[in-house]
Amino acid sequence: MKSISKSGTLNFIAKYSIYVITLLFMIVCSILNDKFLTGTNLINILRQVTVYAVLAFGQAILLISGNLDLCAGSTCCLAGLMALKMYLATGSLVVAVLAGMICGLVVNTISGCIVAFFRIPAFVATLGMQMAVRGVCYLITNGSMISQTGENWKFLGQGFVFGVIPVSVLIMLLSAVVLWVLMDQTTLGRNFYALGGNREAARACGINLNKNVILAFALSGLFMGLAGVLYTSRANCGVATGAQGYEGQAISATVIGGIGFAGGTGSAWGAIVGAVVLGIISNILNLLGVDSYVQQIVNGAIIVLAVGLDTFARSLRTSQ
Repeated sequence: MKSISKSGTLNFIAKYSIYVITLLFMIVCSILNDKFLTGTNLINILRQVTVYAVLAFGQAILLISGNLDLCAGSTCCLAGLMALKMYLATGSLVVAVLAGMICGLVVNTISGCIVAFFRIPAFVATLGMQMAVRGVCYLITNGSMISQTGENWKFLGQGFVFGVIPVSVLIMLLSAVVLWVLMDQTTLGRNFYALGGNREAARACGINLNKNVILAFALSGLFMGLAGVLYTSRANCGVATGAQGYEGQAISATVIGGIGFAGGTGSAWGAIVGAVVLGIISNILNLLGVDSYVQQIVNGAIIVLAVGLDTFARSLRTSQ
């Protein structure tokens, strides 16, 4: 009985310690800097994490289904560039958003087909796609920045509804609802959980593995394409070097939010919680005047810590 109680305590610590650490960090920062808990600053945090969060939604689908996408940052950049070019050609934000999401869909469907049909690990396949897609970004921009964006392009990333509610935050929350419905309320979502939990058991239950792997990548691509639109709109320009390293932020956000790195566990809302945690940490470091290079070290340590905690919690569950 005592060993069970001890294991439960350790499991609880492994699962929720990042939240406790962040809460303590917030308390200390609010004491050191009185600007942190202001409404303006909290809204700013939500605006800053929208791209990470929507990227994390796409990454969450893949992690839950037992896959991974190291091309997410490059896909985000390419989708944003294609959306911007379509907006400049048509003047329609709706067409631009659709173009960005379709771009993400196409890129990730290719990755999914490579993983499913050629049996190449997702890590290797998406690493190769990362370099290829980034090369396409340079090709379509000729290495130059697209600075002429049109009058309303920045509305999605910088605009407000009623002058108070950021449009990008509304898009993030709506995307979270869509992800929740997909993963928790549909048979397809349950198939993804089964695929990530035990692939052979899923096959024995009649789940088509190749089909579901491709669908997981394709649906994740829609979210990553939308993240690209938000990224380019927020920056109000298009550049081939955009969103570099964002795949790491998306992965860490999902794992911090409780989505298991090894697949089959976690909830749709965990991704947005993890992204907000990352945003809070980044905001705190900025308010404290921490050097940007040091912030990169902190972000890297957070990724390692998050994956380590997830691995530790999983080992505890399997040993019980």
